[in-house]
Amino acid sequence: MGLEQRFRAGRFEDALAEVRRVLGPDALIVSRRQVRSGRALDGGGSLVEITALSAADARRQGTGPDVASTSGMLERRLIRNGVPTGAARALSARVGSELRRRPHGPGQYQAALGCALKHEMLFGRSVGERTRAAALVGPTGVGKTTTIAKLAAGAALIQGRRVGLVSLDQYRVGGIEQLQRYADLIGVEMHSAYDARSLEVALRRLSDADLLLIDTAGRSPRDIAAFQELAECLAGAQEPVEVYLCVPAAMRSQELSLLSNQQNVLEPTRMIATKVDEAVGCEGIVAAQCETGLPLAYVTTGQRVPEDIEPASPELMASLLSGQEVSSS
Repeated sequence: MGLEQRFRAGRFEDALAEVRRVLGPDALIVSRRQVRSGRALDGGGSLVEITALSAADARRQGTGPDVASTSGMLERRLIRNGVPTGAARALSARVGSELRRRPHGPGQYQAALGCALKHEMLFGRSVGERTRAAALVGPTGVGKTTTIAKLAAGAALIQGRRVGLVSLDQYRVGGIEQLQRYADLIGVEMHSAYDARSLEVALRRLSDADLLLIDTAGRSPRDIAAFQELAECLAGAQEPVEVYLCVPAAMRSQELSLLSNQQNVLEPTRMIATKVDEAVGCEGIVAAQCETGLPLAYVTTGQRVPEDIEPASPELMASLLSGQEVSSS
């Protein structure tokens, strides 16, 4: 029997809790996947399976303790989850280099991973730092409206900024009404638009705001005409609009590649990784950056407004890739 142990549960959080109970808080997550239970009693439903090593076993497997095995397992896990081979090797090699320079102890792997990510990933600025207006774009169901609500609530209620909202979502049933409900709850002004001219009118009406957040309609990555139409609308505004591409953490590699090819017409400058709480693993965020080339600005971790959003950082990504639960306080 190998040193690796497997843990299964209906939810990732439950499987992770069992890993920590059995192997300790510094256990190394080797892989995560969804499997069929194969049991008639629970209908053969889907389970989350985590393969893990205790910190002591990881050190015993390595050469010069746990370096080669740890970086090798990280490389394989990244590649298996859609990260290009070159990027996976570069990141895992950097982790190995960092591990060799560090004393052994609790949190060694996560700290080394954080340092490696600082060199190998790009992290972006917050909304409103470069331009007054920012638009969130992305596929249907990615969580753009909820993410805008989180950003607006944080800016208005916590930072005390003057925030305005604009909806360009004329297609989704209830899309405008959902954003209006958030605007009413937060206490900010909101307007709707449907083309470049009406967008300019909405922006003028919100001239007193120092942060404008624009919600857009979700579109299939295959709908090239819709991307072009939205790009023309945003470009027609009489002030610069920075574009943030929202990508779900669990997006599959084929969909990610298609989205990356089509989104270029919108000229996004930053990326937001959404629905981390619904993803079995977060290697897809690394894959998304490799595919799009966009710095990561935010990560959303749940449905709560405004709590479940975090500015992206190497430390946050290290926590996610190490299997740690992340939530705002």
